[in-house]
Amino acid sequence: MVLKKLRDFKFDKGWKLLIYFDFLLPALIFLIALMTQSPFIAKIFHSYEMFIVSPIPNIKALTGIIGLVYHAGIIVYTVKKRNYIDMAISIIITLLIAAMFLFEINYIILRPLKFSSF
Repeated sequence: MVLKKLRDFKFDKGWKLLIYFDFLLPALIFLIALMTQSPFIAKIFHSYEMFIVSPIPNIKALTGIIGLVYHAGIIVYTVKKRNYIDMAISIIITLLIAAMFLFEINYIILRPLKFSSF
């Protein structure tokens, strides 16, 4: 029954994509890094967060550019489809993610990870 619901799940809404790429995938990488205590996977998690998830671009460090493009792209997509509820949820998710990076909550999340083998 649960497997049938999982197979029927579609990425037909912008907020579903944002939840997947901003929360579920990073949470999976974080859990793997935490359980294995692997510095390599911890670095992958940190890089994914800084380069892919962050919607706040830093041109000098080349971080946040992809995040800005895909967050803005999803919001533009929801506007084009005239799905205003989806647009509102997508904007809220984007603002929450931006606040996480703006207030540097992402560094609190990184604390339990092991980044060196010593």
